[in-house]
Amino acid sequence: MDARAQDVFPRARLTLRQISYFVAAAEEEHFSRAAERLHVSQPPLTQRIQELERALGVQLFVRTGNRIDLTEAGRLALAEAKAVLAQVDRLQEVARRTGQGQMGNLSVAIVISVAFLPTFIDAVNEFRRDSPSVDLDVVQSHAGIALEMLRRGKTDVCIIRRPSPSLTNGLQRMVVARDQLMLVLPSNHPRARAEKVALSDIADENFIASSIEDTASIWRQQIMDLWRRADVVPRITQRADNGPAMMSMVAGGFGNTILPSSFRRIHMPNLVWKPIDMEEKWTSSAIVMLYSTERRNEKVRSIFIDYVRRFSEHDHKTAECMVKA
Repeated sequence: MDARAQDVFPRARLTLRQISYFVAAAEEEHFSRAAERLHVSQPPLTQRIQELERALGVQLFVRTGNRIDLTEAGRLALAEAKAVLAQVDRLQEVARRTGQGQMGNLSVAIVISVAFLPTFIDAVNEFRRDSPSVDLDVVQSHAGIALEMLRRGKTDVCIIRRPSPSLTNGLQRMVVARDQLMLVLPSNHPRARAEKVALSDIADENFIASSIEDTASIWRQQIMDLWRRADVVPRITQRADNGPAMMSMVAGGFGNTILPSSFRRIHMPNLVWKPIDMEEKWTSSAIVMLYSTERRNEKVRSIFIDYVRRFSEHDHKTAECMVKA
């Protein structure tokens, strides 16, 4: 319909009250009973229905004494009116559930090792079970990309290896897990049966390093610091862009590597994991959850963060009990 036609036939302005009064009268087949059902007096109800008939340009009811019957136009209009009211109910329900964090969308960016953390796996599984109407999107990326997505509002939460403090200004942070940097050796390595292995013992052997230049992640720097503390320089002969790829190269006999112990959940043959013969405080690696308090989806995000916090605290307590035992 063009603008001139709209001037001749202006669109009717209908109200939800008119529509709900019409539906009640049609279902009760009586104005007085409809008024009682709606807890209003009959004159306002009748007036609203007459306004609706004028707005639509059709007669909706045929009145016979106290009884009212739908006209053909009224019968067809009733189905549409019920659909309108149902859609309004749906709108209100969606708004209510979204406001309570029961519906919505949530994006979480993680580095690859987080996908193997029991804390994260358990938190995600329970959150999905308890919030089936929330669309949870987990995106795997490198730490720098995850941080950039968070700052640009493309994701709500990111969980990465402890980043450089200068890159997390203005963000909330929480340590969700800790693991250890460990040596990964071929199963036929001469030191495969050793309890611990010093870096100086393998300094002359081929070493597989990460090929990713990610300025947001300091775990590569931490690995190089371990070599410096051992006062040796690694013989880097190969590089790979993620932990599983580095593991497969070790299994293939291309050299040794150092990886976070969370990757041990990947069961790959021909590998052994060995603690580095060094104080654990130097090999400890923290995984942190970062988020901004100014981001969207605040309620859904807060609920998800609570799940991760709860499982993280449970894992910390379990670890403490194991140590005391």
